Amino acid sequence: QSHCDLIAKELNVKEVSFAKDAEQYISYQVVPNFKALGPRVGKLMPAVKKSLAQADGGKLLAELQANGAITLNVDGRELKLDNSDIEIRLEAKEGWAAAQGAGCVVVLSTDLTDELVREGYARDLVRFIQDRRKELNCEYTDRIEVTVVTSADELHVAVTENTDYIQEETLASSLSVAADAGEFQPQDLGDKADLEIGGHALQLAVRVLTGTSS
Repeated sequence: QSHCDLIAKELNVKEVSFAKDAEQYISYQVVPNFKALGPRVGKLMPAVKKSLAQADGGKLLAELQANGAITLNVDGRELKLDNSDIEIRLEAKEGWAAAQGAGCVVVLSTDLTDELVREGYARDLVRFIQDRRKELNCEYTDRIEVTVVTSADELHVAVTENTDYIQEETLASSLSVAADAGEFQPQDLGDKADLEIGGHALQLAVRVLTGTSS
């Protein structure tokens, strides 16, 4: 857990946490391998399929991992089934995506709050600014001034809420945003680019500050 911040940053997620119980996020569905089981169980196949579907998939998985096989009682007959006889499928509950790892399950919330959406907009803006820095042949330490013109309230709020993050990531000494280009001096806009973030139009201007390289 000591590396949660690093994991969150690398995966571009808001928060990383640990839970002992995965069942609140996922379920396991066990299905028969018809090709492998058919010759063995014959007419019992429908009953086997039903029994597996009604069983607790998590418990069957634990039994399989512990013993290498599961025991199933079907119509008075005891069957031992191993990995070649069954398939255990991981299914994420609504609002989650999931993947099985060695001894763990990783789940990701797929629900996006308004705040997360705006943070995504801010990251997109950072990417556009970084691209513009490259086009302007900025040195790594060059400071810049950034001007954003957009009539979209969502973008305006996103920039305002994430100003510190945007400036830190792009070495921007200043970051200004307004709905009308007329609020800025012509030299602040310069060679502006017409872009789009989240379906919202914006104009982006980046000006390199002289004498800022170290």
